[in-house]
Amino acid sequence: MTDSEDDVPDPEEIGGAEDRFNNLVEKRNELNKEGNFYRDERNNLHDERKELQEEVDELKKKRDSLTDKAKEHKKKRNDLQTKAKELIAFKREKQDKIEDNLAQKVEELKVEIDGLERKQETTALSVEEENELLDKLKDSKKELDEKKGLLEEQNQIIEEVKSLDEKIDELFKKADQEHEKVVEYSKESQKYHDDIEELYREMNALSNEADKLHQKFIDVRERADHYHERAMEMKNKILELKRKRKEDEIKRKKQLLEQNKKVKEKLEDEEKLEEERKKMLEMLKKDGKTEI
Repeated sequence: MTDSEDDVPDPEEIGGAEDRFNNLVEKRNELNKEGNFYRDERNNLHDERKELQEEVDELKKKRDSLTDKAKEHKKKRNDLQTKAKELIAFKREKQDKIEDNLAQKVEELKVEIDGLERKQETTALSVEEENELLDKLKDSKKELDEKKGLLEEQNQIIEEVKSLDEKIDELFKKADQEHEKVVEYSKESQKYHDDIEELYREMNALSNEADKLHQKFIDVRERADHYHERAMEMKNKILELKRKRKEDEIKRKKQLLEQNKKVKEKLEDEEKLEEERKKMLEMLKKDGKTEI
């Protein structure tokens, strides 16, 4: 034999290596099982988060729909308020044309004209005084006609202003109704928004927990991979030991066969030698020269 007996692994060494291999595989499997648990728990949390996301998407649709309605009514409210303010400005322009105490001035002119006419009828006046009174009477009547015309226009303006007040009040009333709808839809929209924020907090908590489980899964998988690598190394070692053991067995069988062959050949040679010796004896006997 060219190899020493120390180079040939004995069954005990192989058995010990197989035990170590089995222990490594068992540890790897335990870690894989633990890792699968963390993975499944992580996936469950992801599924929960996905369900919450779907709920959030539905709430967003409702919230956005209400927000759009609030914007729509807000625009109507603002348009109505703008029209009302425009009418207020127009009303002020009209009011600026109104002369204070115009009706009183008309009455005062009437009284004054009555007094002048009565004086003309009841008082003896000189030609100069009467001409002066007539000029004054003429001027007063002219002013009265002008004031009456202005008063008539002013009364029309006052009626227009009253009509404007009604329109302005109606516009502000409608604007208030639109504002109430804005407030109503905004409150409903805010409620959905608050619900969405609460769901986001739950989703963040689930994500954080899922991240922790994922990290545990990664850590355990790395440890499992480490034991797997060691198990594979031990498996290769076992295969190498068994290979050497097998080679040694084959070598021993080969040597045994060669030894058996040599023994057999040797036996066959001895048998041939015995036959030759017997033949020689026979020949000697025939010649009479045999000696024992």
